[in-house]
Amino acid sequence: YNISNGYNYSLNSFLSSIKNIISDVPVTLLREHYRCHPKIINFCNKKFYNGDLIVMTEDKGEKNVIKVIRTNKGNHSRNKHNQRQIDIIKDILPKIESEDIGVIAPYNDQVSTIKSNIPDLDVSTVHKFQGREKDAIIISTVDDEISDFVANANIMNVAISRAKKQLFLIVTGNEIKNKNISDFIDYVAYNNMEIEDSKIYSIFDLLYKQYNDERIEYFKHHNKISGYDSENLMFDLINRLVKDYKGLSFSFRYPMRLFVKDKSILTERECQYANHHATHIDFLLYNELGCKPILAIEVDSPKFHAQDTKQYERDLLKDEIFRKCEVRLFRAKTDGSNEEEKIRKLLDEIYGISDY
Repeated sequence: YNISNGYNYSLNSFLSSIKNIISDVPVTLLREHYRCHPKIINFCNKKFYNGDLIVMTEDKGEKNVIKVIRTNKGNHSRNKHNQRQIDIIKDILPKIESEDIGVIAPYNDQVSTIKSNIPDLDVSTVHKFQGREKDAIIISTVDDEISDFVANANIMNVAISRAKKQLFLIVTGNEIKNKNISDFIDYVAYNNMEIEDSKIYSIFDLLYKQYNDERIEYFKHHNKISGYDSENLMFDLINRLVKDYKGLSFSFRYPMRLFVKDKSILTERECQYANHHATHIDFLLYNELGCKPILAIEVDSPKFHAQDTKQYERDLLKDEIFRKCEVRLFRAKTDGSNEEEKIRKLLDEIYGISDY
């Protein structure tokens, strides 16, 4: 429609839009800055204001003012949301002393996913955070390859300058080619502030192309029981875990019809699904002494098991069957993290309440 970029809300704040559209509009820079810690605003001052700001806040030698956290390498972003970065946010939150915390993400999909993962957290896109401030701000960049939209100068300036006392930037562990983001990381490194490689990982990280050599080497020393490497990786993890729990064993692709002993507790639809020859449990952990099921584990890819798919409908049926059979079910999503820790926690709870 030949509309000027000056009207583009994704590239402009309200003020920058006016400046771009009305070429001769009078402009006054409010030079004195009272919001952010000097270490936070000094980046914006040098990068975006040519050093024209007069910083009125005081640096009292506070530690951990800015922290950059890099995810593991990999393609963690899915449809403008990034679960790995959300898992890192969950890890950060308990370590922040202030309760005045805001999270900024570039995409609405990431905002809504964070809200569903972490209720009661103040999360918005940068555009909705304009004019606001928080003691601590966490920025989730989402992208595996930083886009020009995420690292747009106006967006970065607004996002960074919302933080009064602490700023956390979560970025990809892949190579960063965008200059605005790399300049910020260089600024943090030059000023001896913290740059951390996240310790949150997944057994499924080996599936990413960035780990091609490591994956080839891994499977030289591990047998494959499936045509899906995601199931092979889970098999190896469970095989190691069961050795730490007395009398615990497991089966791979256990038929659902053999699992449900009393079909009368199921609806007709659930019974049809359970009796189907192709319906199985990816991994069923059981007590060797009485062959009693303890925990089921399913390996789910986000794309194949997405909402509004036939597989998602079948997943809901399976979830309900396990609920009726009073056996716990853990869904290991291939874009998730910390599978070993989560499965151990479930097993510890089960062994704590039962006499196994």
